[in-house]
Parts: sequence; C-alpha cells; structure tokens
Amino acid sequence: MIIKLILILIGLSGGILVGTALASFITLLDIVPRLAQVSDTSFLIPFYQLVMTLSIVVVTLSHFFEYSLHLTKYITMPIGLIIGVFVGLLAAALAEVLNVIPILERRTKLGKKIYYCLLGISLGKVFGSLFYWLKM
Repeated sequence: MIIKLILILIGLSGGILVGTALASFITLLDIVPRLAQVSDTSFLIPFYQLVMTLSIVVVTLSHFFEYSLHLTKYITMPIGLIIGVFVGLLAAALAEVLNVIPILERRTKLGKKIYYCLLGISLGKVFGSLFYWLKM
C-alpha cells in the first residue's frame, strides 16, 4: 500500500512538473502571441488558448481511459498534416524568439546562403517524416 502511494506521488509530481514547464515555456516565450502575429491572426488568441487547453484535457483523459477513435487513414492524414503544420509553426516561432537563425548566420558566416541551410533543414524534416510514416 505504501509503495502504491509513493508511485502515485511520484507520478503526480512528474505530471505537475511537466505541466508547469510546458505552461512556462508557452507563456514566458510568448509562443501563442508570436504565432498569431506571424500568421496575422492576433484576434484569435483567446480561441488559440481555449483550443490548447481543451486539447490538453482531452488527450490526457483519452490516455487515462485508453480511448481510441479508430479512424481511417483518409481521416487521420489531414489531421496529421494540420498537427505537423502547427508543430512546424511552433518550432519556427521558438527559433525566432530565441534568435537562433541570426546567431547561426553570424557564427557560420554564411550570409545570404543561410536560406539554403534553412530550406535543407525543412525539406529534410519533411522527407524524413514522410519516410518514417509511409515506410515504417
């Protein structure tokens, strides 16, 4: 009984830690407002926040109750594409917020050739993901 309580405490502590880290990551780096600014949809920020909160709750509950929708691949492919676009936008916003690209350009002295590096990274990610999901 004591071991189960300790495991519950450890699991709850880990969940609180991860949730707090994610919330501070999104809040402190202004990820949502920056994404809205880049996509010119600042008027939808409250909607974005609601969707993110509801998504976290629904996914958490689906993991707890081991619920699955059993959708066909024709339905899941557009959903996966939308999720991929969001993750790509999130990564781009994070890179922009942290000024990764100017630092990379300064350190490597690539100048205008940095465009080709970014294009290569993007295409590599796309083709690698497609290979993984279609072949594996």
